[in-house]
Amino acid sequence: MGTEIVKLKIISGMIQSSMINNALEQTEYEFICSIGSHLGLMQDVIDEYIKEEEIFILPDNLTSKVIRFYKMALRDKKQRKSYFKWVRASYKQGLHMGLPQDTIRNFLYDLHFCEEYSEGEQVIKKYLAK
Repeated sequence: MGTEIVKLKIISGMIQSSMINNALEQTEYEFICSIGSHLGLMQDVIDEYIKEEEIFILPDNLTSKVIRFYKMALRDKKQRKSYFKWVRASYKQGLHMGLPQDTIRNFLYDLHFCEEYSEGEQVIKKYLAK
């Protein structure tokens, strides 16, 4: 049992270093699970740790990318010094994330008129309703 605690400490350290906003991306979760299986740690133990720590697994799909892009662009909008640099940088980051150009343009247009987080939630809901 003592070695299982050591293995769980290794895995929990990996999880803690990979988390962003108490969430773990699906690909990171799968990688950590594969490391756990190589260490001889049962999948149920890892899942129980994630459940106890209330860690969310973010699916790696277009929806999660859109939400991450929105949060990043809104955060950067508040910190911007130049509007045009913000648009250019956000557009490049959206392309880097693998989002379609139309989606990026629509979000940046909507974010231009969005001042509050609650308005931004409406932007996301409108996009996901399509």
